[in-house]
Amino acid sequence: MSLTQARCNRIARRSGEHCHDHPQLMLGWRGAMDYEFSRGSERLVLGQAAILPTREPHSYLGRGEDSEVLVIDLDTDDPCLASLEKSCSLDLRESLFAAPRALSLPPTLLPMVEFATGQLKLAHTPEQRALINQQLAVLFVSQCSQLLAQGAGEALRPGRLCAAALDAFIDERLASPPDNATLADALHLGQSQLHLLCQRQFGVSPQQYVMNRRLQWARHWLRHTRRPVGEIALDLGFAEVSSFSRAFRRRMGHAPSAERRVTGEC
Repeated sequence: MSLTQARCNRIARRSGEHCHDHPQLMLGWRGAMDYEFSRGSERLVLGQAAILPTREPHSYLGRGEDSEVLVIDLDTDDPCLASLEKSCSLDLRESLFAAPRALSLPPTLLPMVEFATGQLKLAHTPEQRALINQQLAVLFVSQCSQLLAQGAGEALRPGRLCAAALDAFIDERLASPPDNATLADALHLGQSQLHLLCQRQFGVSPQQYVMNRRLQWARHWLRHTRRPVGEIALDLGFAEVSSFSRAFRRRMGHAPSAERRVTGEC
């Protein structure tokens, strides 16, 4: 019988330190949780994931009463995961779970986290829960594996920027957006080379790319959460709501309030 399990874990302000006899995916859901593992410390929020191999010691600290994470405990002998490995020519122990790491999810994947938490609430019988556990495990393992493979593939291509690495770097610094010098240092490039590659590959300057990424997050939060516009502006590094609104209107063609009305959020 498979021991794969998906669950919503309310951390609140609790803290602790432990390790598991199985690999684990943790995905930010509500609030924030700080965690520390052998490669450093990170903050888990919506849009961030943590990949923990078997017996990887880690500590955690919830940052608020609403702190909650989506946890997927994985049984590596699960037949569904074995089928995924065979069909995709994967060895999860040598790829996804080869080392502990933090992973940034693109905004397009965030509705999956909301979908997953909703599905868990709908499961009433052991049979339903077992089926949902396996479906969610395959869903997130395949998506995380694809993101890592994409990043590795792009990194091997000469004369090109790794979009996945660039996005992840920006996502970790949304509240203090990186300037060109910081971006160039992170990507081991000169500033002129960064500007040339960014224009050639994406058709925008590095700072326009950063702004577009920030506003992608703004659109997602406006559509899928009830977070106040002022809080969103602050978390995206805008000093004032008015400057955020102007930037959003220039990029999207309408005000943030109009974006929220699209989905009926208040």
